Amino acid sequence: MTGLASSARALLHLWWARTMTPMVVVAIAALVMLPMVFGALYSSLYSVRAGPDADPAMFLVARFDQLVLPLATPIIALLLGTSAFSAEAEDGTLLYLVTTTTPRWWICATRVLFASIITALLSAIAVVGTGLLVNGTEDPMRVTRAFAIAAAFGGATYAALFTALSLLVRRALVTGLAYVIFWEGVLSTTFPAIHYLSVRQWMIAIAGSITDASTPRLDSGPSVTAAMIGGALVFLLAAVLGARALDRPRLSRMGT
Repeated sequence: MTGLASSARALLHLWWARTMTPMVVVAIAALVMLPMVFGALYSSLYSVRAGPDADPAMFLVARFDQLVLPLATPIIALLLGTSAFSAEAEDGTLLYLVTTTTPRWWICATRVLFASIITALLSAIAVVGTGLLVNGTEDPMRVTRAFAIAAAFGGATYAALFTALSLLVRRALVTGLAYVIFWEGVLSTTFPAIHYLSVRQWMIAIAGSITDASTPRLDSGPSVTAAMIGGALVFLLAAVLGARALDRPRLSRMGT
């Protein structure tokens, strides 16, 4: 266990150095701040003009559903999940990693864990920060709490998916972006049958089960049980497929 812990620290250091480039940091910061900007504008302008007719809970539901779940969370996960392995494949570091005594499954598992935890935290920060700007410490209808948990779950799931994707295809960033736009953004919102295969719909299901707010979007889609099973399967497949890809690395298929 000591050897695995030491290798995990080294992998974390390498992942951080390869992933947190200035461009990625700026992009992630902009995505986290985007819903907060709308929250600040609502607090300073709209709520004052609307007076007692203002409905901050519904405003938050709409902004989280439009900005955080479909945009900020998956794009942050895509940047964090694909950057490290892609950069290491380009400069040859990945080839060195797979020739060491560190088990391939451990390399993949630690990378998935790191990317998932940080994506979950950043996604939750985007939600909580926006909620604080709009409602302060109050949380009417438990909207902020519900979407923070849902975004953290979805962020971790997306990160696991995109980390494995970076080991399986050559252009992981482009492939992941196409997945977010077409599968999650277009198909899953058009065809109800795809709800059970959509991370975005899983997040909505979790948020809807926690909040007291009620909208057609929150009241439709898969059950929480289906969402949890789907997330667990994504993590399992990401670990298995990623470890197998590292066991027989085809570096020409990996990259940005």
